[in-house]
Amino acid sequence: MFNTIILKSKWTSLEKINGWSHYEVISFYKKTKKIELFSVCDKKIRIKINLNELKNKEKWLKGWKLIVKKDS
Repeated sequence: MFNTIILKSKWTSLEKINGWSHYEVISFYKKTKKIELFSVCDKKIRIKINLNELKNKEKWLKGWKLIVKKDS
């Protein structure tokens, strides 16, 4: 059940990864609890992260969000 919910879900990384922030889930590896995502702006870019990292709201937000960084 979880597998079908997470697949194709959209996420925004609060820090750019490989130059991009917006990712979509393409695979969930149940045994290792790893998630594979691809950048929606460059589909060749794929990353694998731990499920717990994806749940960390200081790193990832569900959906595609606009991130505005304030200058220090």
